[in-house]
Amino acid sequence: MTQLEYELTMCELICYPDVRLESKQGIDNAIDKMTRDQRFDLFHLKCNPDATKPESKSLLAIVFSEIQKVNSNIKNTKGESDAAEAT
Repeated sequence: MTQLEYELTMCELICYPDVRLESKQGIDNAIDKMTRDQRFDLFHLKCNPDATKPESKSLLAIVFSEIQKVNSNIKNTKGESDAAEAT
């Protein structure tokens, strides 16, 4: 991840739940997969943002990867529905 991606993910986390649908779903998925300690650390990060610490970067990487998964699922589903409409 680039520093920009870390910072954008941090912004989405701070603004959660008032973010794009795919970002909200990705953050929800990440929270569901985290341990209790990771969820606490993520909440602490939301309250005290710092996207430069190594611990913060690892949590943000988890959230970012879940958001990317949701984005790719949406694109795949949209592509399938577009193909179905074309036939």
